[in-house]
Amino acid sequence: MDSPDDETTQNTVGSGDALRRCNKCFKPQTAGVSLRKCGGCSTVVYCSLECQKVQWPRHKPLCRAGTPAHDAAVARYGYPSLATFSQDLQDFLDANEWALRMIITLQRQLQRDANPDVPFSQLPMLLRFSLRVQAIWSSSTHKHRSPATRFGVVSQTFHDLDAYARNETRMWAQTAVLRDEAHRAFIHKYPQYIGQLFVVQYEVPGTNHFQFEFYPLQTPLAPTPGTVEQRRLILEDMMGFCTRSINDGFPLRTNTSEEVMFPVNLEACPGTFVRSGGCWTWKAILDDWKSYIPGQHRRLDLAVAAVKMRMPIQLLILTSLWITCCVSVVVPQDIFDEGRSAVFLDVLLPIQAYIDLRDSVNLQRMLTGIRYD
Repeated sequence: MDSPDDETTQNTVGSGDALRRCNKCFKPQTAGVSLRKCGGCSTVVYCSLECQKVQWPRHKPLCRAGTPAHDAAVARYGYPSLATFSQDLQDFLDANEWALRMIITLQRQLQRDANPDVPFSQLPMLLRFSLRVQAIWSSSTHKHRSPATRFGVVSQTFHDLDAYARNETRMWAQTAVLRDEAHRAFIHKYPQYIGQLFVVQYEVPGTNHFQFEFYPLQTPLAPTPGTVEQRRLILEDMMGFCTRSINDGFPLRTNTSEEVMFPVNLEACPGTFVRSGGCWTWKAILDDWKSYIPGQHRRLDLAVAAVKMRMPIQLLILTSLWITCCVSVVVPQDIFDEGRSAVFLDVLLPIQAYIDLRDSVNLQRMLTGIRYD
């Protein structure tokens, strides 16, 4: 999507919501709303001509039909054109948005912990995701394959953003409008924004196609809970679980219903995408993590079993959000402040009961990696 990537404009869907949305107003595709592709690139979609006109100044630098060379680069995976490939990639990113944002957040915290003497603003500001195509594109099977499983995550690596901008001048110039818009939006939205962007790039090596996202770099409001070693054990478990949710086909989503109160809507649950009326919609496979029973979803069971700390997944998610909130691109960094609402104790008390950071016994358990229920 072309819009600045902040909490007010993210393309988040909850249970029953359609995946594909208007590139301007984010109106979902439904039986009553038909989305039409951009005539120039066939990659983004709009619900109306008005939305397309308003969005054009932002989309214009990125709007381009695939050249024969671009089409040839994706043909190795069976794709008939770059436009088809680009739309699949965008659908994949939207389908797995929560887990991808969590991985970005985890990487930012791990990077910060690995460089305690370096100011956060001086660390590399470009995180590149290397992706793989999970299956060869076929006109006969494509419409039946979930958008959440068309690609997979291979790795993430940090890079110097200034060096990238110097070496990839044309690509970087194409994002100028988006970067400027994101910068202006972040100035108004985040009081702690220091005027510096954190950039995420997604790519399938060899395809010559990239997707970018821009996030604000903010001054942390509070110290990070725990020690580096404590955090590492938890964050690595969460990283593995999020990666498996993407690669093994149980995309994580939060309940976005306004009737559902915090903290339930922080607890991302696994689900699946189903096709109905020409639209892909996400359906939860669990009401919440308390209803999880092993033996019903094999790949989910394997992902849960791979959690080395043996923390219940609900607490693993909440603890990871708590630890990383100062660098998070998932939740506001002050979301766990006691002053916001007493209901937040519903999150902090279970966490502290399970892992009391001031308790020497639990601290020793964490540092030695002992598994416990």
